Amino acid sequence: MEEMDVDESNKENGTVRRSKRAYTKSMYRDLLHRLEDIETSGDIGLQTINGVKKVLKKADKLDNEWKIEDRVARADVTCLDVSVLASSSSILKKCLRTVDISMCTYDANEFSQGIIDNVKNENNEDILPGDLLNLMDITRSTIPALSYYTYIYGSYDLDNLPQPKVRKERVKQQSQKEKLQKKEPEKVTNRTKEEESIEDIVNVLFKVLNKEFIKNKEEPIKYYDYIIDTDDFSNTVENMFYFAFLVRDGKASIDLDSKGEPIIKPIKDNVLIKFRDENGVNSQIVSIITKDRWQRFQKPGYLQKYKKTSSK
Repeated sequence: MEEMDVDESNKENGTVRRSKRAYTKSMYRDLLHRLEDIETSGDIGLQTINGVKKVLKKADKLDNEWKIEDRVARADVTCLDVSVLASSSSILKKCLRTVDISMCTYDANEFSQGIIDNVKNENNEDILPGDLLNLMDITRSTIPALSYYTYIYGSYDLDNLPQPKVRKERVKQQSQKEKLQKKEPEKVTNRTKEEESIEDIVNVLFKVLNKEFIKNKEEPIKYYDYIIDTDDFSNTVENMFYFAFLVRDGKASIDLDSKGEPIIKPIKDNVLIKFRDENGVNSQIVSIITKDRWQRFQKPGYLQKYKKTSSK
């Protein structure tokens, strides 16, 4: 009887965890939709910044609801959190590049409303007198107290103060040819470099997938034979993450065979063009794998073999 009670309890806990996970994913997708609406609105003012701020607060609250062990075992939730952070960063960077700070004017009503929103209790609609005490910690750090001393070290003659030495500036002579050849430095953002790096990795994954697909007589190959790295669990997770970009871009497809095992294959350009012409939309998938299951694989994966051969 006790064993049956334990089984029922485990089933209930599993159901609660799945429902919590589904709820968290739904909330993250809602945040991504809100960020998409903000970006498409084209507004780059303070209203946009405040909107992104609310989204980040909600994402932080969702992230704190999961323990670090749970986040490792649920890569799909972690990827959604990363997507929210990346989209928020992109929007804020646009605001930084385009907002002219000198044109911003001080609005006393807006400033007062900002203070009220930060100090009032979330359960109350109006601010209470006691809520102003929440400003004490902020004001202590804003107005620093200077240490008071009743003595000084040494003494000096006020009538004979040392004069600072005048430093001569060295002027480097440039020839006319050097002046003409001087160019403005290239402005390359970190985001551009990151996008190029991800694109290079995805291209390598597609190259390996296409090669193994041809070797397999153009039959789908097993998903885990492709992404598994028997030497490193983190490399396996990275392979799964980057493969999701191939599916999102319509360059690869994933399906299940008769045994329920995932299989993958590359998509030809003409098939992809026809799919897009028919208003088809790709969806990005992110699979998960536990460390226990990863340890069962003994055969090196295709991507693992490619990395070893290319590094020689």
